[in-house]
Amino acid sequence: MNPSLPAPDLSRRAFLAQAGIGAASLALAPAAFAATPAAPAAAAKKLEIAGFEKHFFEKYTPDQLAQTADEMDLHIELTVRPDGHVKPEAAADELPRYVAALAKKNRRILVVAASFIRPDEPHLEKVLRASRALGIRHYRHRGFKYDLKKPIKPQLANFRSMARDLAAIHRSVGITGLYQNHAGANYVGAAIWDIDYVLDDIAPQDFSLALDTRHLLVEQGRAWPSAVSMIAPRVGSLFVKSFKWDRDRTVETPLADGIVPKTMVDRIVAGHAALPVCLHVEHLKLQPIPFDQRAATVAAFRADAAVLRGWLGQA
Repeated sequence: MNPSLPAPDLSRRAFLAQAGIGAASLALAPAAFAATPAAPAAAAKKLEIAGFEKHFFEKYTPDQLAQTADEMDLHIELTVRPDGHVKPEAAADELPRYVAALAKKNRRILVVAASFIRPDEPHLEKVLRASRALGIRHYRHRGFKYDLKKPIKPQLANFRSMARDLAAIHRSVGITGLYQNHAGANYVGAAIWDIDYVLDDIAPQDFSLALDTRHLLVEQGRAWPSAVSMIAPRVGSLFVKSFKWDRDRTVETPLADGIVPKTMVDRIVAGHAALPVCLHVEHLKLQPIPFDQRAATVAAFRADAAVLRGWLGQA
């Protein structure tokens, strides 16, 4: 904790004593940051977890996806993309079928993973309104990218403008847009400070950050606690996956084998009584998995989900 500024009538001796205490606190801060879980167990127990189907379950029928979700013991983050489970132009017709099938298994779509980037894209409002009408409260934006051959600041101003236009659409529909941070030189949000700037002054219920643990640690390294502290007011969802380093190369791993720490999850969920959590199992090869060959993928999700529930105090 930083030392407080002295009140006008504070003596020099008292101020120096306060400053000394503040300096001692700063010296101890790194150890405390790493060791003290920040998320109250009572809040964490309310968090719902979805599995991101991505390419693993591409093109499953509604009943097949519902059965798979039930076997994983997870809700679903569903792709509504040109190459996803539901095509954007067909959302009004197809989304209700998935919602109904999942409901029979007491499962839900927590997040729609969309392909939209700009506020003027075809089918954007159609997908958002179809989702919201079915009780889906979150969708994931595809993310902005830099052109590294051009100046960055003008691009950030453009992204900021688009984010405000998107937030206005989200507000009118009653849905929360989620922006996922990705690792990589051309991804807006990899540095964290830039997405804080892009989303500045936008209400989190309109457009917030889906904070991804793997990408955060790749880009922030040991500085991740300060990044989490800065971006905390904008966090609207938690995306969980892990990795390890092989020299300068990342290797995707199960949660139990990676270097993403439980303390990171603790700090991200701190203070959130309700926060959609999405589990991404990307240590498996990203390819379509036929329904009758899903057992290994289901097992991988269940194993990571068990670790995640332990971190969240839900085991």
